[in-house]
Amino acid sequence: MAGFYAPGLGGHFSSSDEIDFNPQTPPQCSDSTEPGAGQDLLSWPHNGRMTMLDDIISGATDDSVTTSNLLRKVQVVAHRLGAAEITAWVQAELNGYNEGDELPAMRKGLNTPVTGTWAGVMGSRATLSLSAGSIPEDSAKALFTANAYQSIAELEELAALPSDPVMVWDPLAVVAYNGWVEEGLAPGMEMMNLVAAHRVFTRAKIRSIINSARNTALDFALQLQSTDPDAGQQNGPTVADAPIAATVYNIYNNITGHGTNVAAGPNAQQRSSVVVNDLSSLLAAAKQLGLDDAATAGLAEAVLASEEQRPSKIAEFLTKVRDGVFVVGTSATGQVIADQLTPLINAYLGI
Repeated sequence: MAGFYAPGLGGHFSSSDEIDFNPQTPPQCSDSTEPGAGQDLLSWPHNGRMTMLDDIISGATDDSVTTSNLLRKVQVVAHRLGAAEITAWVQAELNGYNEGDELPAMRKGLNTPVTGTWAGVMGSRATLSLSAGSIPEDSAKALFTANAYQSIAELEELAALPSDPVMVWDPLAVVAYNGWVEEGLAPGMEMMNLVAAHRVFTRAKIRSIINSARNTALDFALQLQSTDPDAGQQNGPTVADAPIAATVYNIYNNITGHGTNVAAGPNAQQRSSVVVNDLSSLLAAAKQLGLDDAATAGLAEAVLASEEQRPSKIAEFLTKVRDGVFVVGTSATGQVIADQLTPLINAYLGI
């Protein structure tokens, strides 16, 4: 089994306990528009049409569906959308990450408790939790945090262990810590030296990583369904459609933790196409989102208002978009379009 790696250090979390892991068989998933054998008729949509997004939403809230099987459904939808970034994320979650890969926020820089064994005169020994104290930042990161590179299936096995997996410190790290104690940079024990230490990667932390993947799958399906219910179906919309591209970009942005959501058109270029104080570039980007002439005229009026009135005018315009006052030439909801317009407006204003 692959191990948990700490930044800058080798080593693996391990456990001598036998793994108790019994993957459950997931329910069958289908693009069929009619319920098949073994499917729960009570959960079948009233319109008689079950989509891949419905399958993901149902699976994400059903503990009998393994996270690995849930992510495979996400991979199918991402492939049909042409969402390469989401496909790559799912494949890495299913197969595991390589050292050097960019990790999702939920898998990197995870704080890990450290327990040390101390030895002193006449064979005295003590066990004590260690603290990073004021040791150099890079060393503290290497010794007290870890990155999780395992596949989801491996994480599920680790979460099922009867005790928390651990990773033993390299002997050189133990020597270094004793040096920091002598320098007053780390807490120690009087008349004793640290002889061994290990980090604990709690099963609760492992389960939180697994749950984050499930929550991302659920968010992926819910946001796409709000944007276009046909997303993920064969011959359905793709990232070539601006609202779909924006939704996919925002989801991936949340996975990587790279900041707030921004709108994105085909190839995630909408915001970058808006030039500060260039009204034509803003209106062109807005039309890509499906705004009609009346809506773009309202947008122009709002951003061109006086500095004192501009904030209220923009807020009023976005409220009208959310409420569906303007005609939008896509199946996306007014809320989705308004969320996509906000960063475009900010780009125009140079914010």
